[in-house]
Amino acid sequence: MADVDNTPVMEETFETTEEPVNTGAGVAGAAKFIDPETGEPMYKWPVDEKHRCKVLKPWRFDRPHHRAFFYAWSSFFFAFFGWFALSPLLVNIGKFSPDIGISEKEDRVTSNIIGVAGTILMRFIIGPVADRWGPRWAQAGLLCVFSIPAYLVGTAQNFAMFCTARFFIGMLGGTFVVTQYWTSIMFAKNIVGSANATSAGWGNLGGGVTNALMPQFVNLMEAFGLDYNMAWRVAMVIPATFTLVIGILLFFFADDCPDGNYRFLIMSGQKHATNPWISFGRAALNPRSWVLHLTYATCFGVELVMNGNLASYFQTSFGLDEGTAGLIASLFGLMNLFARSLGGITSDFGSSRWGMTGRLIVFFVTEIMEGLMLLTFSRMTVLGAAIPTLILFSIFVQMAEGATFGVVPFVDPRYTGGISGIVGAGGNVGAVLLNLLIRNVSPTSDAFLYLSFVVLGVSFFVLLLIWPFKIENTMDAPEQPAKVIIEESDEDVAEGHVSG
Repeated sequence: MADVDNTPVMEETFETTEEPVNTGAGVAGAAKFIDPETGEPMYKWPVDEKHRCKVLKPWRFDRPHHRAFFYAWSSFFFAFFGWFALSPLLVNIGKFSPDIGISEKEDRVTSNIIGVAGTILMRFIIGPVADRWGPRWAQAGLLCVFSIPAYLVGTAQNFAMFCTARFFIGMLGGTFVVTQYWTSIMFAKNIVGSANATSAGWGNLGGGVTNALMPQFVNLMEAFGLDYNMAWRVAMVIPATFTLVIGILLFFFADDCPDGNYRFLIMSGQKHATNPWISFGRAALNPRSWVLHLTYATCFGVELVMNGNLASYFQTSFGLDEGTAGLIASLFGLMNLFARSLGGITSDFGSSRWGMTGRLIVFFVTEIMEGLMLLTFSRMTVLGAAIPTLILFSIFVQMAEGATFGVVPFVDPRYTGGISGIVGAGGNVGAVLLNLLIRNVSPTSDAFLYLSFVVLGVSFFVLLLIWPFKIENTMDAPEQPAKVIIEESDEDVAEGHVSG
């Protein structure tokens, strides 16, 4: 496939009543308009010296910043939708497709573990790939290639075939890393926490929507005369098609970074090609990457565990049918509509008041509250009490995720893709390990209780991101070169999001 033409293409998004904003610096020929007097690029909204947008308007579709934001979250949304499309169906697949062999809880959880295990390797790989070739190539490649097993899972005739398909479908989860990388290079330091959290939160929303809609899609297939054994197989064509289409659209209609597409910038000498191995190596040698890897395991990892098990939990523990259980389970994911954004916004606010210390305080508090609310949910035996507790629990899970990626862009800004990959992979490593807990502890409510203890314990690792470095609010200090630690200056260390 050919790259998109990088000549000025933004005219259609301007309103005649508003003037473009002059950046005061930049690469001629890569922006929407060129100032005829100065020859400098001009953008729709205010940008910083790296041309990253200083405002976030999620309802806009302007190139390059807000169109990239739209495709970042929507591509992750449909990837998440396809990734967890089978989870709310597992109990009935076990009943009506006995050849698949998932009638027992242990078998269902095993398939969930395999479904998230595939993402671990991909999340390590795809961050450096995005650093080198740009988010469009990385995201479109993931979506188009791994829509194929989503189409083919319906042909599974036994447990091995079913789990193999789920393993490769799980690689769609690598889109999260690209989503976070993309918004990190498109939005300025004052708003990047909110942009990262909102794009990821709206993407994670796909996990809630798939719990609500996939049982209904299966019901629709049954209404056309198919039995359940065939209905779930045909229904999987729907998320697979969504995934393929969004991958094609974003490749042709979005931009890698504010100045255009990586291929054009590298060919013209305006950007240096990053070696993906160096990117990963730099990220892997940073101890802060692994602290965040661990803490992300107990927020996003917990979310993946819940997405894979809540529908079955409500069916077996509260005696609900598949449709009702799926709708209630979807409430957990639907909190992503605002809760993850709230975590990023709160992180940005904390930074504006207390620098990196403020971000880490928000991070620590949300992780602690997540553990406490999970502990409370695990003790609920009445449906009317379990539902609101689940909602509160979900809000703090998503806020902790948003707070995590309020910190990530400042670890080593020149290698944000590699850092994001390691941290993002932590969520899937956590999901695999924590699902083993769910698999081997009965009843599931007790497994949730023990899981809450893990979350509470790991939350204290956030303190390692403070000691032994003194954290100050020095947002107005001169920019400094990026180092392999989280700098005392929080925001202004992030001078190189696009520098390779």
